[in-house]
Amino acid sequence: PNEFGAINGHVEKQLAVSHALSKLLAEKAAAEKEYGRKITEMARGFREQLGGASRASSEGQNGADSLALTEAEAGGSEPLDLMPAVIEWLQQLESEGRMHTQLGSRAASEVAEELGKTTGLLSDARTQSLDFYQKLLSERDKIYETKDKARTLYESRTKALAAAQQKQERATSEKDQEKFRQRADRDAGLRNQAKNEYILQVAVSNEVKRAVNHTLTPRAMDTMQGVNERRVAAARRLLLLQLEMQEAAVAERAQATRRAAHVVARVDPGVDSVRFVRRRIEAGLSAWDEPPDFRVVVDYAGGESDQMALDGESQAILRNMCLHAQREASRAELEARAKIQAAEQTRRDTLGADGSPSTAGDERGLQKAAEAEREAAMAELEAVQFQAVRAAVEQRLGPVDQGSPHEFKPFTVAISKTCDYCGDSIGGFGRKAAKCTLCEYTCHAKCQLKVEPNCTGADPAAKSGFLSMFGTKRGRRASKSVHRRSTSTASGNSSGGNNTGGAGMSAASFDSMALQQQQQQQQHQMAHARVSMLPMPANTAGIDPALAVPAVARTPQEILV
Repeated sequence: PNEFGAINGHVEKQLAVSHALSKLLAEKAAAEKEYGRKITEMARGFREQLGGASRASSEGQNGADSLALTEAEAGGSEPLDLMPAVIEWLQQLESEGRMHTQLGSRAASEVAEELGKTTGLLSDARTQSLDFYQKLLSERDKIYETKDKARTLYESRTKALAAAQQKQERATSEKDQEKFRQRADRDAGLRNQAKNEYILQVAVSNEVKRAVNHTLTPRAMDTMQGVNERRVAAARRLLLLQLEMQEAAVAERAQATRRAAHVVARVDPGVDSVRFVRRRIEAGLSAWDEPPDFRVVVDYAGGESDQMALDGESQAILRNMCLHAQREASRAELEARAKIQAAEQTRRDTLGADGSPSTAGDERGLQKAAEAEREAAMAELEAVQFQAVRAAVEQRLGPVDQGSPHEFKPFTVAISKTCDYCGDSIGGFGRKAAKCTLCEYTCHAKCQLKVEPNCTGADPAAKSGFLSMFGTKRGRRASKSVHRRSTSTASGNSSGGNNTGGAGMSAASFDSMALQQQQQQQQHQMAHARVSMLPMPANTAGIDPALAVPAVARTPQEILV
């Protein structure tokens, strides 16, 4: 049963009791010398506060008094919740007649102060758990609202399509019929997209509802009960410490103190919440009313199907949504597992041998673990949404091939570009688009889901080419120097020979030029091998050896190469 609210109220009231208990211990230490009258009055006031808390917890009008233990019950060994032990301690406190000054000093620093810190931290933990649960319900309600908006959009698209079809039927001329037919086709596509989105949102809402009701809410209840258990454990530990001080300082009250210590030692942190919930169930105060699953509501009378439409671009859009959901679900699941592992490790590092925190610092570690668990729960909820989208799409399309999906990122257009998908202009400066980080495929943001997952990957030639030969700036300067010298030498030699080029070169000479370039490439490889073995001038330090001019003479063809 969803008892989160009731458990939260119970924990809040019991934390108030723990806070009052810590205040009582501090006042007891300060008023140790006036033990007689003062301590008796405070104990009675605290008993009344416990009685009010017991009545608020559905334990009856005399709940606190009814939990007092008899002599036989006090000597038993069965586990107890905290309230009988506190009442037993109060009885022993009321019968106590004196206390040493040293006991008051130790009780103030080692018991009252520590319990106050722990209670404050536990109050923060309860508030954080409550805020998280409210956030969880808010996220669930947002998903439900998205589903309702998708339904509204689908219904409006359906009405628009029906209107367009009626206009087409009433059209008299072929031109008007063609115009309204095109409009009807467009409205049909928009209606189908809205329908698919609506179906997906219904699937997501159902999965989120199940996750919240059957996984996340019980987990939040366990977390809140864990806060209460730590409260009980802290009170048990500190009360035992207080009672040990009293046993050492008050010899005449040793027997009564040992009895109270025996009762408090039997307190089981797991018993308190269990008995509280059990009493509510037995009293008929707990009920479970889970709403039915959401259903897709379409125009069945008009022949509408509750299946996702697969015409036009719908299949490509659904495949891309499925691939995106698969990737995001894997990411969210990994994130959730990492958070859960971190929380488990923090708990192992924090908890003592008895499975409960021993100091306020340990409580901070447990709160850190609880925060990691809450983050894991949100990641699980995110994964549930993506898994629901994937399952809904694959139920309609069958298993979806991963293909080679694009890695689209938001992209701001600097100059007007053409969409690689639809061929329309994306627009001018500042317009938003989507661009694949691998193959640089660019399209409208609205066309992103329509692109088939056929990314070709990064082009190796995009980062290589003619300019990559020159390397650093120093290498490029050296290459320019070689180019100037080779050009002057080539012009001097060509003045006495045949001129095979020029501005008036005919189109037929380009085939000859290609053949010459192939021959020159072969000569370049041989010349490069020779150059690597030649001595280099002293002033060529830092210049690429393949570009430097050797100290010996070469033929004009070698220089050109």
